[in-house]
Amino acid sequence: MIATKTYRLTLSKRNGKILDLVDRATGLRLARNTNRCLWGVAANSNHSYVGGCSFTPRATRRFSYRWDRVDATLTLTYRGLAVVTIRAGPTLFDLRLRIENHGHVLSRVEFPEALAGDTANVTAGYAPTVLPGVRLAPAFFSRVGSDVQLYPSRWAFADYLALDVGTAHLSVYSVSRGPLYPVQLGFLHPAAPAACSGSSFCVVHEFQTWIKRGTTWTSPVVRIRIGDTAEQSILGYRHDNGIDAYPSLQSKLGDRLGTYAEAPLLKANLHLIRPFSDWAAELQRLPSPLLLHPVGFQVGGFDANDPDFLPPDPSSGTTADFNAMIGAAHRLGDLVMPYGNLSWWDPSSPTMQSLPAGVQTSNIAVLDPLGAPATISYGDHSGVIVSPYSAFVRQRIAQWMADWQTKVPVDCVFLDQLGVRPWLRDFNPAAPSPTSYDDGWLAMLATYSDRCVMVEDGCDRLARNAAGFHGSLLMMSRELDLPNAYFGVGNWQPYPLATWLFHDKVLLYQHDLYDGTLATDLEALTWNMAFGLVSSYSWDALAPAANPWLDLVSRLQRDFGPHYAGIALARYRNLAADVNESTFGDLAVVANRGASRYSSDGYEVAPGGFLARTTTTDLLAGAFEGSFDSVPLSAGVHYVIVERDAATVIVRQPVGTDSDVAVQPPAAWSSGRALTATALAADGAELGPVAGVLQDGHFVFRYAGTLNGRAVAAYRVSVGGP
Repeated sequence: MIATKTYRLTLSKRNGKILDLVDRATGLRLARNTNRCLWGVAANSNHSYVGGCSFTPRATRRFSYRWDRVDATLTLTYRGLAVVTIRAGPTLFDLRLRIENHGHVLSRVEFPEALAGDTANVTAGYAPTVLPGVRLAPAFFSRVGSDVQLYPSRWAFADYLALDVGTAHLSVYSVSRGPLYPVQLGFLHPAAPAACSGSSFCVVHEFQTWIKRGTTWTSPVVRIRIGDTAEQSILGYRHDNGIDAYPSLQSKLGDRLGTYAEAPLLKANLHLIRPFSDWAAELQRLPSPLLLHPVGFQVGGFDANDPDFLPPDPSSGTTADFNAMIGAAHRLGDLVMPYGNLSWWDPSSPTMQSLPAGVQTSNIAVLDPLGAPATISYGDHSGVIVSPYSAFVRQRIAQWMADWQTKVPVDCVFLDQLGVRPWLRDFNPAAPSPTSYDDGWLAMLATYSDRCVMVEDGCDRLARNAAGFHGSLLMMSRELDLPNAYFGVGNWQPYPLATWLFHDKVLLYQHDLYDGTLATDLEALTWNMAFGLVSSYSWDALAPAANPWLDLVSRLQRDFGPHYAGIALARYRNLAADVNESTFGDLAVVANRGASRYSSDGYEVAPGGFLARTTTTDLLAGAFEGSFDSVPLSAGVHYVIVERDAATVIVRQPVGTDSDVAVQPPAAWSSGRALTATALAADGAELGPVAGVLQDGHFVFRYAGTLNGRAVAAYRVSVGGP
């Protein structure tokens, strides 16, 4: 038994398995005995299994242990195969396993092998399943099913899991600042009579390996923390793995960070909009700044011709047209980030059709154990997954990156699939190890860390050198209903694990291509504000005339983006059922995911809506229903933005019906002085004054979308005469 003031860990003298783990502050049991062991290994060629329970003190497979009081370390020896060390700290203990393989190749190492919890006592679980992470309800752990995912991938962006058991807390994660250790991890509750069934569930943590006969493999430290909340332990994971020392967004983007923070992403599918040659005129009617994201411009369209994106398809224009478009965008203050894909190549592309002499598909592809190239299809397009260790692949990547600096100079590049694809073994002879696939891409990204590279989805290690991640659990919910399938209806809610991990290291967006999570509805907008995402829109969705939702999104991004983009999440707390508050620096965002209004300081936040405001109240915005600053609104949801300085208050309602609106007077106002509300056009021109009255310390006026037949973009409330 190992005991500190925080926990008591009881191990079997027979084989070292965990019998009991208790939080001493509460007396609650965090892990209990099952028929699983402390560790287990499985061969690749068959289903043979050997684990800690295969050893006993007096058997041929001998188990022994030794306690070092000075180092507070327990050493468990499994003769001829494994050594486990357990180093005890005041609030945590570290596990490490060394395997000596004398048999078939070992492809899986369970360590620790299925910590077991009690379905009756667990109150919440936390998993890195798709950005920003998920909080699981107690009912998830008693239903038959699992959420065991492969790290790194879209489905597991960190090697981290956590549990709440009443008021006690447990977390499990690896600590490694060197090579990446791929791992299957998650929560398991299969049908009876299997292990981890019935009243038990298991925390699964299984390393994916390739340990050959005659070699030794050592795991990273697996840290088990007791007593820390999910917020505390994910920040512990961040520190222990060196993520807090990654370059900040400010250091990656410099003075341009402010522009990226203010610029919504505008997807521009060239097959649905005008060619590049027409963009200069079209951009004039759009708000700025924007992050323009051209997609589908390569020969043959989307998912064709990869990795050859230049010159563009003739239907989209010429390389010169592309350059001219970028010049026009830059003159307006916009940024440009073209779509690309470097990890999946089209066999019919010019690159693949003209491989150099002596270079074949097998030389550039990820290979399976039998030497066959790895392929995958998207729709009717089949492609080759390339190895980042192939000399020709590295050469082609260097040329591709150079083209976007010289032939068509852009601000950023977007690389599809790089943060999504689950780790896979790569038996290409150029790879240093079959398990090193992701390390190769991480090394590639490090080479171009100054190029503003953004990726699809993303994981913790990619945050070191990438500038942006594109993807979220909202897409998985809307497109495929996967969270309900994985977790059960009502058993999950998004939780900001990723936001704590790397919000100050990368810009976060919804998926760059999926229209279902563009900021065109209340849920998507609230999600973005709550978790600090830069909002997105689609050019082909624009109407020929007014686009109030784009006006709303661009104004919100321009006003509030600099207050959260690149800024660490300081606090995330529950205010009421389905109501949470996120704090980034001086910005607090209340997100109401419930079906009823939520009242906060006189503002009634609409169901599914949000309230965002800075601590100085110079900015306030949200989706309101019922009342705004204690004054009744007309029926429906009102999207209101208030911008305040000492002398004036600007009120905007890009979306919503005409209504009375109340604001506190400017700071320069004093009793007895007049207040005036003036309607403003989109270009700032004054359209005329409107009547208003002082009421209980507020200035109340009628917000109408038009005045004298002209569209109103905002109202300015200012102080009149002495």
